[in-house]
Amino acid sequence: MKKLIAVAVIAAVIAGHGFAQTNLALKSARETSTYYAFAVGIAEALMQGTQGVNITVETSAGSVENVKMARIRNDYLFTSPPSLVRTAQAAGGQFAEGGYDGIRSLWPVPGLVMHWVVRQDSGVESIHDLAGKRFVPGGAGSAGEQITRAILASMGIENDVNLLTLDLSEGVPAVRNRRAVGFGTSSTPPASMIQEIGATVPIRLLDLPDEDYQRVAHLYTRAEIPAGMYPGVDRAVKTVSLPVALYTTTNLPEELAYSLTKAFWENRSRWETAHPAMRLISMDDVNYMQVKLHPGALRYYREVGFDVAPALR
Repeated sequence: MKKLIAVAVIAAVIAGHGFAQTNLALKSARETSTYYAFAVGIAEALMQGTQGVNITVETSAGSVENVKMARIRNDYLFTSPPSLVRTAQAAGGQFAEGGYDGIRSLWPVPGLVMHWVVRQDSGVESIHDLAGKRFVPGGAGSAGEQITRAILASMGIENDVNLLTLDLSEGVPAVRNRRAVGFGTSSTPPASMIQEIGATVPIRLLDLPDEDYQRVAHLYTRAEIPAGMYPGVDRAVKTVSLPVALYTTTNLPEELAYSLTKAFWENRSRWETAHPAMRLISMDDVNYMQVKLHPGALRYYREVGFDVAPALR
C-alpha cells in the first residue's frame, strides 16, 4: 500500500508540474476591500493552472501586517507596496527588528490610489483644512495610513490634525456618527467603502494640489480619480498612487514559484474577471517591484523574453 501511495504522489508531481498536497496562504486585505477581490481571483487562477496546489486567501489589517508575517510564515504569499518591503529589508520604520531579507517578488497587482473623503457639511474643502479636525488617516497599520501621514508631514500639519487610530471598518461609522470628519483609504477605484458612505451621506473627495504633490513626487506617482466615480463627486480629483505587488519568500521552492508565475500570466482571462482594475496589469509593471525576483519567477520571465531590470535579477 505504501508503494502505491508513493507512486501516486510521484505521478501527481510529474504530471504538468503538479504539486501533491501543497497548501499556500495568500494574505491580502480586509474582506470588503478590492484587494481581497483581487486575491480571490488570483488564487482561483493559480489553482486552475497549477495541479495539486490549494490556496487559502486570508484577510489582513493591512500591508504592514502582511510584511511582518513574512518573517515567520512558510508557504506564504502576500500583497504589499514595494516601498514598504524595501523599508522592511532595510530594517527601517516599523520593521526595526529586521529579518526580511528573504522576501522575493513574483508579479504586480493594481496599484493603490489614495482617497481622502470627508462629509460635505464638515467645512473641510482641502487637505490643509483638516488641521484641528478629527480624521481617520487609513486603517491602523495600512499603507493608506502611512501615505496620509507622509502627505500631512510634508505639508507640516501632521501634528495639527487629530488622527484617529481605528480599523478601517470603523471609518464609515465614525464619519456617519460625526466622530470624524472623514477618512483616508488606499484602494483601486471604485472603493466600496466610499460608495457605501456616499449613498447615505453627502461627501467630498479632497485634491492633492500640484504644489503639494511636488513635495512627495519622489515617493508616489500622480493619479486621478475620474469624475462620476462616486455619488455627488462630479469632478476629477487629483491624488497619488503607489505600486503594489505580490511577494513570497525564499522558503517557496523554485519549481513552485516558477509554476505559480506561469499559471498567473497564462490564466489572465480568469483573474481579469475578479475586478475591472485587474485588466490594467501589465508585465512591464514587474520592473516597479523594487525587490529581487524569486528565482522561479525570474526563470519564467526570462523564458518568455521579458527584459528584467538588473536590480530585480
